[in-house]
Amino acid sequence: MTGSTFCGARVLLVTVLLFYGYVCLGQGLAYYMLLSLSADWSFDGVLTVTGTAPERWSELVLRVYQPNYINVSVIEVGCEEQPWWEDDRTTIRIPVSLNRGQTYSLTVAFSGQVPPLHTQSGYGTFAASERVVVLGAAYPMLAAWDDDWLGGPLLPWGDAVVADVAVYRVLVEAPQGWSVVSGGREEALSEGLTMVEGENLRELGIVLLRDHVVQTTVAGDVVLRSFSLPEHTAGGAEALRIAADSVELYEGLFGRYPFSSLDVVAVPLRGAVGVEYPGLILGDVSYYARWEEEPLFFPMIFAHEVAHQWWYAQVGSHQGAEPWVDEALATYSSGLYFETRGRLSEILSYWRNTFHLARGRASAARVDSPLWEFPGGVGYGGIVYSGGALMLHEVRLEMGDEAFFASLRDYLGSHKWGISSGDDLLAALDHRSASALEEIFSRYLSSP
Repeated sequence: MTGSTFCGARVLLVTVLLFYGYVCLGQGLAYYMLLSLSADWSFDGVLTVTGTAPERWSELVLRVYQPNYINVSVIEVGCEEQPWWEDDRTTIRIPVSLNRGQTYSLTVAFSGQVPPLHTQSGYGTFAASERVVVLGAAYPMLAAWDDDWLGGPLLPWGDAVVADVAVYRVLVEAPQGWSVVSGGREEALSEGLTMVEGENLRELGIVLLRDHVVQTTVAGDVVLRSFSLPEHTAGGAEALRIAADSVELYEGLFGRYPFSSLDVVAVPLRGAVGVEYPGLILGDVSYYARWEEEPLFFPMIFAHEVAHQWWYAQVGSHQGAEPWVDEALATYSSGLYFETRGRLSEILSYWRNTFHLARGRASAARVDSPLWEFPGGVGYGGIVYSGGALMLHEVRLEMGDEAFFASLRDYLGSHKWGISSGDDLLAALDHRSASALEEIFSRYLSSP
């Protein structure tokens, strides 16, 4: 993108956002973006990030979570073009001089190509197929700040995004015939142009769909929508029911669902059965086709991903260095869904079996091991997910239900919209426990 093209695109973005009243001055971290996609799924984007430095900063750091498919061409801070340097194409560092409390405006021009699903090596969260285009991490993101810029390697397994919550105002220009579904609220402005907006989003997931059936229900004040192919209407209805029941359960145990809506979308995935974004969860389409044959696994997908609306969307963590913090909690929460249906022993048996098998394949790894200590991802799910859930179940039995669930509500209340650590979770459990929990922790964690 040339300088003049970049300038014109930036002016268009700001003009349209101002005209429709979507610029929110005086808020915290905010993303304003124009994302324009062509029929061949090439795209151009202009992103402006605004915020306030929490302390003295000598640089701003962007993460590019799709480095093979996204290229940054121009970066401005304020109204001046800035130099930058890259770390392995995944991290961009822009020199600045910001004092604590000083506001900033960072504008980035980027472009890229959404790859066909069969050519990419990830889970399918940035991929195009015949009737679905998934745009996960489709834009550069400001790295999360927690006394330092949080980073880490990008691996083919596990989740990579570590981000602070932000306001989002995004214009999506899509080819004719495609509808936009996202973790925010969508408003069609004209043919092919959709405004997406949301608050307190840790990231913005976007999916483009065509020829899908939409089913709707409510859980309390939350509107849930299920998007599935016409041939999978029954599976879409069941996914919607499970998600709604999960929302009601978790609201009663942990606290209110934080957004006005939740979308559940069937998409083709690879190496994963479900993926979470704030306000949006994805389920692998192959399970929709055979949902009746998967009485344990099908509900497990959606109960787990809905739980991430508490343990990820609200309470963030470093998903690469400490994947267990959100995954163990989400897995155990999904077990509570089964418990309410008299199936606790069934899910406990599943966790024990998968944990045992994973330990046989990755004997050196522990529940709190980082992603990079699971070479090739071997043993990751069984140890981090199932092993972490088993540990939490033992803690619950030791503490009792009242203290255990109160500690999780404490943890949520103390770290809502922030970045937490494993130590924070363990401290919340310890605080309400009448007995020491170290013996339980020591059997699962490397450093309790």
